[in-house]
Formats: sequence, C-alpha cells, structure tokens
Amino acid sequence: MLLSVLAVLVVLSPIVIVHEFGHYIACRLTGIRVNEFSFGFGKILWHKKVGDTDYQIRAIPFGGFVEPAGPMFHPQDAPEPPKPYEFAAKKWYAKFFMVVNGALFNYLLAAVIFGILIYIQGRPEVDPVKLSTTVGSVAKGYPAEKLDLQPGDVITKINGINVTNWQELSDALAAREGDLSLTYQRNADTFSATVKAEDFNSSAPKVLGITVSPTFVPVAWWKAAGLGFYQCYYWTKFSLVSLGQSFAKKKAPELAGPIGIVNVIHQAAHRGLLDFVFLIAMLSVAVGMFNLFPIPILDGGYALVYLWEGLTHKLPTEKTLNIAVNCGLYLLILLVVYASYSDIKRIFFKPKTAAVETTQAAQPDLTQEQEHVQD
Repeated sequence: MLLSVLAVLVVLSPIVIVHEFGHYIACRLTGIRVNEFSFGFGKILWHKKVGDTDYQIRAIPFGGFVEPAGPMFHPQDAPEPPKPYEFAAKKWYAKFFMVVNGALFNYLLAAVIFGILIYIQGRPEVDPVKLSTTVGSVAKGYPAEKLDLQPGDVITKINGINVTNWQELSDALAAREGDLSLTYQRNADTFSATVKAEDFNSSAPKVLGITVSPTFVPVAWWKAAGLGFYQCYYWTKFSLVSLGQSFAKKKAPELAGPIGIVNVIHQAAHRGLLDFVFLIAMLSVAVGMFNLFPIPILDGGYALVYLWEGLTHKLPTEKTLNIAVNCGLYLLILLVVYASYSDIKRIFFKPKTAAVETTQAAQPDLTQEQEHVQD
C-alpha cells in the first residue's frame, strides 16, 4: 500500500510541476507578474518569496497552480485599465501562449523521457525477417496456452517446416490446414506438441496466440530524441482516433478516471523501472492532450477565448464567459463521474471469462512502428 502511494506521488509530481512550470516560464517571457507558484493544495507547508513571486509547497501533493497578477478577464466596466504587468493587459497571443504552455511542457517532458528510454534500450526491430522466433508472451484462451508455450521458448519447426525468423513462422501458420504440429526449444530441451484444428478459435483460425519477443537496435542520441517526439505524436493521434471511432460507432469511449490512473500506476510500480518511467511519459502526454481540449475551465477553453479575441479584437461578454465556465465545470464533473464509473466496472467487476487476455511484454514498444504481432 505504501509503495502504491509513493508511486502515485512519484508519477504525478513531475507531471504537475512541469505543467505549472510551463505556465510560469510563459509568464516570465511575456512580462506577466506571478504572485504565487504552488505545488499542491491546502495548507502551506513551506514558502519563500523571491521578488514578486511566493514559491510554495502545500499539504495536498496532488496538483498545483501558478497565479498570475490580475484577473484572467478584465471587467469591461472596470474604472481603471489593467496594470502593465497584469495578465489581462497583455496581447491575445501572449495570453494564448501562457495558457497552452503548460500542456506544451507536458509534451516536452514526455518527449525527453521517451527519448532517454529509447536511447538506453534501443529501437525495437520492426522487420519480421530480422526478428527471432522467440516467444514474447502467450495469450490466454488460445492454442499456445494449451501447448504450454512460455515466454522465452524458441519455435524451430511448424508442421515439419524449419522456421528461423518471425516472417517464416507467420507464413507457416498462415499456410496451415488442419492440425498443427510444433517443435520448440526451452533452454537445452526440445519439445514437440500438436494442436487439433478444432482447438483453434473459429473467429481466428490461423492465430496461435503468441507475440514475438522484441529485439532492440541501438540508436544514436539524436535519432532517439526524434523518436521521443514521434512518440508524443503517435500517442496523441492514437488517442484522438480511438475517441473519434467511438463516437462514429456510437459507442461510449473508454476513459480512465482517478481510480483507473491510480490502478495503472500501482501495476506499473510492480513491473519494473522502465515500465514505471514509461508510464510517467504516457500520463504526461495524456495530461497535455486533455488540457488542450477546447472545454471551458481547461487551458484549451481559455486558449479558444484568446483566439477569438485575436480574430475579433474583443473578448466575449462577462455573462457569456460565466455561462461557458459553468458549462465546462459541469461537463468536467460528468466526465470524472463517468470515467470513475468505468474504472470501477472495469477493475472490480471483471467478467469471469474474458475472450482474450494477453500478457504484456516486459518492455514497452517505444516506437510503435508496427502493429502488435500475434500469430
């Protein structure tokens, strides 16, 4: 339990700090005075004022905030114009930059982490001809499980045909008709087994139920850096496309709320350091992307207002802004409630028999240049 609590703090703290630091840097660059820069909420445990800014650490270490001088929107009937160092006095593009820079820094954090992991671990090989026939994981409910195949086993023959790489293995499985005979090595021992044709899944008659053990290729640091930014693009695109497909098919989107995020962090904390660090990058992408959604009360909603100001040279009325903020707040509450309901249903009320449950590979695919291979 203590490990899980510490894991949540270790994962969320850099994401929050970097996000708020992005807002802080934007304020400094655009001449906006920062009154408070706080990590956490609640009672102030420590603070130090440097110049005009009071730097704080608070009792509840979830979240944080940067408080720029002056209101976000200067009242139209105010007796005096905003002071030059206040947020509302700045041009629309300075305000736009300030509100989106938190999310941009989340993407920057993710790109750096992805890049470092790729540099340390290498880039996964994507050419099936260059991949070995070593089993990476075994899917439950498929023939491979009945054969007692295990991660690390090396498949050498399929129906008497020698296979030396993943492409040959895939071709041999695709050509299979009827029963399947398999020869594989485990350490120094050789085993043979047969799967009856009727044991294959009728909806996937050529699928054995295994994934390839990943092979990693060393890359130069500048290529790793590029792949780190590519990962940010890939996961953002993947998330938006998945969300769009859910709406197109009139299906409820799969969202993770606070309960689901804590559960994922708990699992990652018990898998290994690389998975744990990879999760920080993934969540940083998620936080950055979500904050850019054009929902009032989120950074993306404020950014939309300032874009409108840039196009029309005026802000929406105070009444319109208040209505939009209230609608955004209600929508955000509904999203949290729905996501929490989905988390509870998914985590605590799992179906007794799942169609397929795949075992995750020990290391994440850090380039995502190929689809998940399952033969």
